[in-house]
Amino acid sequence: MKTRAVFLGLFFLGVLQSCDIVDGPYSTNAGGTPDTTEQVVRKILIEDFTGHQCGNCPRAAEALKAIEELYPGQIIPLGIHVGFFAEPTSSGNYTADYRSETGNELDQFYGNSIAGLPNGLINRISFDSNPIVQYTDWSSKAAQLVSLPPDATIDLNPQYNEALRSLQISADVAILTTLSDSLHIAFYLSEDNIVSPQKDYSLTPSTIVDYTHRHVLRGSMNGTWGLPLSTGTSFAAGSTLSSNATFTIPANWNDSNLHVVAILFRAISKEVIQAEDVKIIN
Repeated sequence: MKTRAVFLGLFFLGVLQSCDIVDGPYSTNAGGTPDTTEQVVRKILIEDFTGHQCGNCPRAAEALKAIEELYPGQIIPLGIHVGFFAEPTSSGNYTADYRSETGNELDQFYGNSIAGLPNGLINRISFDSNPIVQYTDWSSKAAQLVSLPPDATIDLNPQYNEALRSLQISADVAILTTLSDSLHIAFYLSEDNIVSPQKDYSLTPSTIVDYTHRHVLRGSMNGTWGLPLSTGTSFAAGSTLSSNATFTIPANWNDSNLHVVAILFRAISKEVIQAEDVKIIN
């Protein structure tokens, strides 16, 4: 259940987080085995590395939107502004800065801007030994993954105090297949529908003044690489674990368009096991 609740009390500035193991399976049938009657699917995280002065980047955004429409409810999109093309100018059309510490760290780790924008990551999986995927291949790579049964589900519950701009997110992670690995969970914040100029080489003049930037990565609530889901390295099917984090929303972010994106991934390979998205204000 994804609901909005208003909570009282001040949260400390910065980030607080915790993880707890919940005993027993998240749901069982009469025979004591996990209840699979509720349909669950594998969600695919597609990270679009972009920049507002990248004239070819609108094509990648269009490709991502088409994939979202092709697999409704299964695609978790992120627009990550990085590199030279994301740098703001001192005047003119491109004074906005949509870069983030989290995006910069991801770019440094994977080398997306060096490879030439636009490009992206699909569940941070290496295809042919390379995690960077050109946007023209996003659809075919996503098609390989969407029909696979999920290994876990994530249920997100945001609690947001609009007056204090204080956000708390709690996540219940249900393990569906036995996993033997160290798992981390990261909570990212994305802002949708930011209207701001974008360069587009297909047009003359090449600047779209009122371009809508979608799913813009703003930062992380618990670090770029998140925190361990638990101290263990083995997770039995049917078990559940919980994690939470708190954050104070900066005044210049539009909280009515903010989403929490939860990413569950293998700590060493970084491969995404499951992702989920929830809007903080419904």
